[in-house]
Amino acid sequence: MLSSVISGGLLTNNVFPGVIFLNVNYIISNMRGELLMSSGVLEIDAKGLEPSKVNAKIREAIGKGLKAIVVNARDAYGIAAGLKGGEVVIKGDVGDYLGMLNSGARIIVEGNAGNYVGDGAWSGEIIVKGNVGYGAGIYAYGGTIVIEGNAGDAVGQILKGATILVKGNAGNNIGVYMVNGDIIIVGNAGEKLGDWMIRGTIYLGGNCKSYGHNTKVENLTDEDIKKLKTLFEKYNVKADPSKFKKIVPASVRPFYGK
Repeated sequence: MLSSVISGGLLTNNVFPGVIFLNVNYIISNMRGELLMSSGVLEIDAKGLEPSKVNAKIREAIGKGLKAIVVNARDAYGIAAGLKGGEVVIKGDVGDYLGMLNSGARIIVEGNAGNYVGDGAWSGEIIVKGNVGYGAGIYAYGGTIVIEGNAGDAVGQILKGATILVKGNAGNNIGVYMVNGDIIIVGNAGEKLGDWMIRGTIYLGGNCKSYGHNTKVENLTDEDIKKLKTLFEKYNVKADPSKFKKIVPASVRPFYGK
């Protein structure tokens, strides 16, 4: 019976004593890893790993000045949480709480993301090439979140100051209780847009099913158009900023009178 022992890239066996074979798969795998690292990239396979271990590998890569590429993260949650810098690219889909508490990293998802993208983010940039679920940008204090597909309900609830750009459509209850920041929906939105917003601005390119309490539509200023134009050029949005609706709070004290 053939038995073998792997030692680095070598393979020994008990059938032909003294004969050493090359472990081709091992060598190819390691050569690929070395080539990626030599080009400034470290690939991380998230399959079967606890999120904490995936994030530890991401932080290790960033600490070495490498770009972290994560694969097989569809069922992983909390990936790239709390990063202060660096770049992370996720190949394919990813689970909930992507980039939560982001504090300066650039995170790109080449697929869809789950719920609560960028929850509580402070700074940095999150770009999702596909769709996202519920609560994108909830509680986010700063930074930019870009969703190139559609977004579910509750985008930017209790938004504290971040910029959220949805290039497709968004669901219901967008910007509920937001207190600062900008939400830009290039497509259509659902019901109760901006419900009980306190401060901040929502820009809508399409239509919504209904506006929420304490909202009003204002005319765009030159500053609004300039801001949208700059954002659209940066993120390749094919839309005319001057055609957007501007939704703001009717009162900054909706629960206590004017």
